[in-house]
Amino acid sequence: MLNRLRKRLASETFTHFFHFFAVFTSIFVIMTTIILQIMRYGVYSSVDTRLQEAVNSYESYVNMALARIFSVETDGDGITFKFDPSKKPNYKVSNIDVLLYDKEGNILNTVGAYAQFGTVSLDTSKLNEIVDGQLQTSFGQKEKFHYVTIKVSSSDYPSVKYATFLVNVSQLDEANDRFITITISVMVVFWIISVAASVYLAKWSRKPILESYEKQKSFVENASHELRTPLAVLQNRLESLFRKPNSTILDNSESIAASLDEVRNMRLLTTNLLNLARRDDGLNPEIEDIVPNFIDDIFENYSMIAEDSGKTFIGKNQTNRTFKSDKTLLKQLMTILFDNAIKYTGDDGEIIFTVKTTDKQLILQVADNGPGIADEDKKKIFDRFYRVDKARTRQSGGFGLGLSLAQQIVHSLKGTIVVKDNTPKGTIFEVKL
Repeated sequence: MLNRLRKRLASETFTHFFHFFAVFTSIFVIMTTIILQIMRYGVYSSVDTRLQEAVNSYESYVNMALARIFSVETDGDGITFKFDPSKKPNYKVSNIDVLLYDKEGNILNTVGAYAQFGTVSLDTSKLNEIVDGQLQTSFGQKEKFHYVTIKVSSSDYPSVKYATFLVNVSQLDEANDRFITITISVMVVFWIISVAASVYLAKWSRKPILESYEKQKSFVENASHELRTPLAVLQNRLESLFRKPNSTILDNSESIAASLDEVRNMRLLTTNLLNLARRDDGLNPEIEDIVPNFIDDIFENYSMIAEDSGKTFIGKNQTNRTFKSDKTLLKQLMTILFDNAIKYTGDDGEIIFTVKTTDKQLILQVADNGPGIADEDKKKIFDRFYRVDKARTRQSGGFGLGLSLAQQIVHSLKGTIVVKDNTPKGTIFEVKL
């Protein structure tokens, strides 16, 4: 059990899962923190703004607080309040309570609406700063509030030295706690979902890597298989020559010719393999203007090759204007399709190669009257080393790399290549670039 767990933890899938999971977790933590900060600012910003506005017009609030206690000028016990009734309180900001303190820190107005804050002591350590506060009422309930304390100096009320403006935020705080609970709950749910998403993405991201690995493995195996045969032939031929040291070149001309054929095959195979390997890293087409005569020159060469092979070639150049493409890649693509048609048609073979342009596309169509391709083979003919007729030799059937190269060229030129049946027999390859 432990060994199995260790293997899973050390696997590439777990590594990918851990990376995705860490990213999702970081995102949700950052999002939750930002949302909570924004919520807190939004909930309390209006309260703090009202407190700041009250501070800016503190004289009105002090007069309002005194008006609730004294209606006329009063002298007694050395305390004098000179309240001017003509100074009407300014009620710009509502829901603001005010506590007035003397120089000893005693509350001067602990009556009426301010009774709930009668136990709030003076704190001069944070003057002009908005501070969070909390107190317990006579009913045993906890009340939260924001307050700001300022220093007061006025001849109208010389005994008032400090004023504290307070706003009850208990309801806002309860609402904020509910919002926080809901937000965290939602984030936790999505975080749990992210675990499943991480598992899925870990497997999904590894899928192309595994496919690429399997293709690479198959490619190496097929390449080794293709190289093994010519190497074995060369070895046998050379050993045969070594056993006949007195023979002349003429006596061994057949063995030498066969060896040279295998060397040529190996050279062609390694060249194709190198091309495939380079193009796996990506092709960078060099797009340039191509005139219609370029196609005619290629068709002229194909006619001679077909005539030498005893086949009929019909080239139809229907390009009526200059078009843009990569000359080298386009010529190689056309040659691969033509060579494929030559190989897979009989002695009475006929190849019709059509090239035409539309408003947005260049279309290549190669039709032959060969034996055709079965439906199950059509899905595989672009795979490397795949040959429809397994009985064909490399001399007549090639290595099965041509169409794979053709597909790479088509993709680099941002086109498509399809294969379909010809009527009454044969195959049509159609490329749209």
